[in-house]
Amino acid sequence: MNEHNPIAFELNKIQRAWLKEVAKNPQLRVVRLVIKPEEARVYEGFCKLESSPHGQMPEVFVTHLTNFEDEDTFSAAIIKDWLETFDNSAALMEELQKRNAAFTWNPKAYQQALEHGNGQPLDDTLLRMLNEFKQALPREEADKQLVLAVLPRQVSHMRGLKNWLTNMLKKGIPAGIKLLMFDHVGNEQLAIQERLFPGQMHSMHVPLELQNAIQKLAKSGNPNDPEIALRRCMFEMGDALKAKDIKRLHEWGQKALDYTQKSGNKGLFATAHIMYAGMLFYFKRDPQLPVLLERGMRISKQGMQQGDVACLPLMVQFYGYHGAYAQIRRNFDEAIEWFIKQAKLAQEHQFNQQAMNGWYQAAELCRRKNTGRYYMVLEEAYLAGLSLQDEEISTSVYIYLLRDYYDYVHNKKIQDTIQKIDEKMGRLFGDNWKEEIDRIRKTRAPLMMPPQTMDMEEA
Repeated sequence: MNEHNPIAFELNKIQRAWLKEVAKNPQLRVVRLVIKPEEARVYEGFCKLESSPHGQMPEVFVTHLTNFEDEDTFSAAIIKDWLETFDNSAALMEELQKRNAAFTWNPKAYQQALEHGNGQPLDDTLLRMLNEFKQALPREEADKQLVLAVLPRQVSHMRGLKNWLTNMLKKGIPAGIKLLMFDHVGNEQLAIQERLFPGQMHSMHVPLELQNAIQKLAKSGNPNDPEIALRRCMFEMGDALKAKDIKRLHEWGQKALDYTQKSGNKGLFATAHIMYAGMLFYFKRDPQLPVLLERGMRISKQGMQQGDVACLPLMVQFYGYHGAYAQIRRNFDEAIEWFIKQAKLAQEHQFNQQAMNGWYQAAELCRRKNTGRYYMVLEEAYLAGLSLQDEEISTSVYIYLLRDYYDYVHNKKIQDTIQKIDEKMGRLFGDNWKEEIDRIRKTRAPLMMPPQTMDMEEA
């Protein structure tokens, strides 16, 4: 690992903490890394690095990003992913044999368990598989502990994941095996009472200076490279914004425009405009703000006509920013139209998350400022999301649109739609899905674009 790389330095902090707090405690069965959401990639990098031949920990790491749908099927899903990974590791098995490191683990019993599981929970089967895999490790690794890092890409509901983890502890995770999970600072949902499983669990938080590391990394390289120059301008503008120094913000914003214009890259030039404009939303009366939005959108259109693929998603963002700007000027009908334009453009090009964000903002603005259009827009939003996959639904603001539209069709007694929404949301969030969505909405408010729009509107 390159120790001079700022991100590698932060990763090294995690390695040192793990060696100190976890590696020396073989009695542990569950390790909970409490992280900030923006740090997830670094921690995931730690797990993947340790799962590779370049790992430095005195344990054998295996990392799985298996989606969590419900507690009854999660163990089976992990086994399935494990077996697929094993099938794709033929080259590694051959290398072990060349080194006379015999590895005799046979996956056949677990393939059969999957085939004949009939949807039954396979928690015991997973624990047995982990134990037998550890026992089959080559002699030089036989004394090492096995760490299964469980990092679901998508989680339908955290309560179910906590129930699964608790059940694994109750069943008895075999000696020499640890489960590694992530939880979030300030919103810990996987914490389990220590007294129930004394000495088996450990939670750790490693303070990282990620933002500082990113800035160092972004500013490194050729200062004449327009992308490097733009990154530096972005961080300088961010520092000026924190200090509420509008003069300095304009100075670095103009530098960003100058650097990127010289590059001849339309996408980069438009990006500089939207970044600069985004900063100026905190100074909503600044006359440069509408100028940047208009000019940036015009540049994006030109880039799209010239085939610059970076300009299409920028155009989607500019529509949203125009909506936000109209909203803070209290031109609500204009704002609604911009958000609908944003949603439809994103939808046309399969940018599903951005489409749902646009529909959500249009619907919410109608609900508060133009009730006559509310249910028409809400219905359009509902129809727009019908083709979404389950994992797209569970991780987007579409769940709030479905919740609100459900109340409308329930009042109108539209039984067919009621049944369809009940079936879809019940599958994702359980029988009490309405209460679960209400809880999520309170604890995880959707991001607005820009994030401060709602506060500014009332200012």
